[in-house]
Amino acid sequence: MKVLLSVIGGSCALAFSSAAQAQTAVPDVDKKIAGASSVVFYGVLDAGLTFVNNENGHRNTKLDTGVMEPSRWGVKGAEDLGGGLRAVFQLESSFNLDDGSLSSQGTMFDRVAMAGLANRYGQLTLGTQYDLVNDYVTPFNISAGASGYASHQGDFDRIAGNAIQRSVKFSSADFEGLTFGALYAFADKTSHPDENDVEGGGSGSAWNIGVHYASGPFSAGAAYMRLNTPRGTQAIGPYQSLGLTSFLGQPTFTIDPASDDKAPLKNMAIDSQKIFAAGAAYDMGDFTAMANFANIEFRGFGRASDLRLIEVGGRYHISPALDGTLGYQRMHFEDTKANQLSLGLDYHMSKRSDVYVSADYRRASSGVNGVIGNSFAPSSNSAQGLLRIGMRHVF
Repeated sequence: MKVLLSVIGGSCALAFSSAAQAQTAVPDVDKKIAGASSVVFYGVLDAGLTFVNNENGHRNTKLDTGVMEPSRWGVKGAEDLGGGLRAVFQLESSFNLDDGSLSSQGTMFDRVAMAGLANRYGQLTLGTQYDLVNDYVTPFNISAGASGYASHQGDFDRIAGNAIQRSVKFSSADFEGLTFGALYAFADKTSHPDENDVEGGGSGSAWNIGVHYASGPFSAGAAYMRLNTPRGTQAIGPYQSLGLTSFLGQPTFTIDPASDDKAPLKNMAIDSQKIFAAGAAYDMGDFTAMANFANIEFRGFGRASDLRLIEVGGRYHISPALDGTLGYQRMHFEDTKANQLSLGLDYHMSKRSDVYVSADYRRASSGVNGVIGNSFAPSSNSAQGLLRIGMRHVF
């Protein structure tokens, strides 16, 4: 009870403690902007060539960027306000390295744009920020470590690492290996041309809770999230993401009468999306074993269906400069299923630069178009394979 009261008291202190004389406090990134020692600048650049064996019945090779990690840059900082209280902020923007465009058209800081207060009990922040699936479960997404295309198909469990707008988030400090948090996101009340258009009105509210525990070689995390009327940045696109021709009893694409091509619906207007995700890892020296599970319930059009996914795999430290990763995932949705295998080799040329080779193969049920990631169109049959060679630089 005393611990609970202390945590509640600490949370209140975040909101109501008065500021004292400011003193610089530097976060964990070591490159600083001159003249502003409490502010740090960081980023990731990722680019490479990807070959796909079947995209709409054709082979394709393309320059693809932001695959192993999204290409991005950001600034973050902290200021000591005295009495153990700190002001914190972070701005982070993702972009396409091939043409320099923003990943989210018209949005500069699409990944993080937040400010808040922190003390010894935790941190309270407001704005656009990563959810708790990212904080507590994403580290166990082993296939994404083999290939950036292999985050769970469609990313409906948000394990690829997603931000959510208009949110208030509390993340606890580390209590002897235990951390926890809660998040609430307000509905989008801005005006839209047609709230009933399947291309989207505003997203509804959302809430999220999570917990993580680490002790010695073992670690585990879990999170639950509910999204109401997900639209816009939380859009549901089942054809381009899963290759499904129907979703909750509805067609997932229209046919262009001029070309007879499929035009995927980018945002199916469902009522709610409920996510439960959990993962664990055990470190055995050079080898780390991982597993995770996700269940996503979709409700809409008077129906409800669950997507279930389980993933197992591991990472092996082959040499001081070379890591190998292998991941296998199996997915079930309604009367369909899919299996995917991902393999990656990562060679570290320095602490900040590495080159990697990755391969993915996915086979789905008959009648489902195979698709890996969201960079390519679905296959003309139930299988799709990718091979990629890329380079990443962290600064």
